[in-house]
Amino acid sequence: MKEVILVISFLLDGIFSNFLPVNGIFAPLFTLVSLIVVYPYFDGDKRNYYKYSFVLGLIYDLIYTDTMVYYAFLFLFMSFIIIKLTIILNDNYINIIIITIISIIIFRSITYILMVITGNVSFNYHIWFNSIYSSILANVIYAVILLSIANFINRKIKFKKSHNLRW
Repeated sequence: MKEVILVISFLLDGIFSNFLPVNGIFAPLFTLVSLIVVYPYFDGDKRNYYKYSFVLGLIYDLIYTDTMVYYAFLFLFMSFIIIKLTIILNDNYINIIIITIISIIIFRSITYILMVITGNVSFNYHIWFNSIYSSILANVIYAVILLSIANFINRKIKFKKSHNLRW
């Protein structure tokens, strides 16, 4: 199930970015959100989670950007942050929203600071805050929807397994 969630979110990132303006109110980071939602399904296997994050970031680099290994290492770092936040907060709806907001702030801040350091943009608080708050609304909504779907599917799978064991 976690692979399906990651692939669908990855594809939705590309689809939505084609239809939404870059500086619009909805800036998708669905792949990052999917990493937040699927972490509990790794059952504490951090090594496997890091592998998935790195490979997903590498594929993200190859398909959506012209950078090489930037998103691979950024997703790897974000996975570390997600694990630490999940240790502090459980995986219920409110905490997933909090983890999503914190992750978006960190992700957008790192990306913006690196763009400033490399000289691609000049530092401007307004642009930096705009990139953060434009990402929060759409991605929090996506996180809640994705978590609801994942929990529903997980309950169905557990029900079928428990039902099959009785017979």
